[in-house]
Amino acid sequence: MTAKETAAAALKFINEQLGERPVVAVVYSHSHADHFGGVRGVASIEDVNSGKIKIIAPVGFMDHAVSENVYAGNAMTRRMFFQYGVLVPRSPFGRVDQSIGKNTAAGNLGLIPPTVIIDKDIEEMTVDGVKMVFQNTPGTEAPAEMNTYFPDMKAFWAAENITGTIHNIYTLRGALVRDALEWSKQINKALYMFGQDAEVMFASHSWPRWGKKRVQEVMRAQRDTYANLNNGVLHLANQGVTINQIHNVYAVPKSLQEQWAARSYHGSVEHNSRAVVNRYLGYWDANPATLIPLSPEDSAPLYVEMMGGAKPIITKGKSLYKKGKYLHAQEIVNKLVYAEPQNQEAKDLLADIFEQIGYQQESPSVRNSFLAAAYELRSGIPTGASPKTAGPDMISAMTTDLWLDFLAVRLDSKKAEGHEFKINLITPDNDEKFVIELSNATLTNIKGYQADDADLTNKVRSREAAI
Repeated sequence: MTAKETAAAALKFINEQLGERPVVAVVYSHSHADHFGGVRGVASIEDVNSGKIKIIAPVGFMDHAVSENVYAGNAMTRRMFFQYGVLVPRSPFGRVDQSIGKNTAAGNLGLIPPTVIIDKDIEEMTVDGVKMVFQNTPGTEAPAEMNTYFPDMKAFWAAENITGTIHNIYTLRGALVRDALEWSKQINKALYMFGQDAEVMFASHSWPRWGKKRVQEVMRAQRDTYANLNNGVLHLANQGVTINQIHNVYAVPKSLQEQWAARSYHGSVEHNSRAVVNRYLGYWDANPATLIPLSPEDSAPLYVEMMGGAKPIITKGKSLYKKGKYLHAQEIVNKLVYAEPQNQEAKDLLADIFEQIGYQQESPSVRNSFLAAAYELRSGIPTGASPKTAGPDMISAMTTDLWLDFLAVRLDSKKAEGHEFKINLITPDNDEKFVIELSNATLTNIKGYQADDADLTNKVRSREAAI
């Protein structure tokens, strides 16, 4: 459902197979683009505006849906090429999976703002005779997310909170670090509220689980895995294990490792454990030597010089590679590539090393990241058009607040140095007022105020009026 075209094709298929019926509501389970991007394939803005179709979403949906895709959109797009292995050839030695999906639809991503907001922890609603019980689960797999239970059918929709694998506490494409403990608690709440009666559980990117026993078994496995990740990592951190050690020390309990639903086929134990430390303690390992580090391209030449230059590093790297000590080989050859970015022999060796590390990964996200890096080392960084996260629907869905914040992100402070202004912005149709200031090469805004000494007062239509 990522794109208009694929969502329309899915609806067409359903209508052909099960009988055509009108769409009267769309439910956004959460604020990630692959869960709302296909909305224009199943609903039109005219039908939404007329009230013919309801768009139902959890509280905070719009803010998070827009900010996550726009504020750091360019950087996320670049990182997505690694996590999802977009350019890695499909083969047993290349890309075999995208973790919880085979591929990302490359059509038009859309967004129609919701007309019904679920803002209570638990909220019931009946739409077209179908009774639904929504469970808001903020701070889990997404900042704005909700599970849904259909009591008449004894069917539980777990959004993306309970999939066929353990998810990301920190997603490699880039996003706010998630709360493993809160995630576990919300699964536990769902287990006791809905899992006692549910005969089927279905979720994003996953297959259904049938029967109360199996539903509860999967819910408990994932509840316990996220809880143990949080608690076990903090237990070790309180004993002095740092963010740069935790992934080599923390281990998932054996009883969970033996359950398919608790395996790390999306998020990995290694990067998830580091994410928990980062959430509570930040990225610093409490060693002052790492507090103000040199940039890699500045430190690498020093290491290369001290190791005697490129030739002995390549010789040692090949020796470690042949012994299967790939992480050791990576440690020194990576330094050489940063010090001598035009050294193709070094880049080819590092690519070989990355491939071997990638082949050993259970998580396709981690595998793809290593294989994509190997691809770039051999072929160069890809050029050409890339996916646009800030398309027309996304921009038009911005509130004035978000739009002004986005302008501040786009500002080049170096070019703004020495310039100052103060603008009153008014949108009469919805009675919003802002003061926008450029000072100290920084753009800020405040809602609900007007400046007496403004350089300019500008009255414009609001986003809602423009739509």
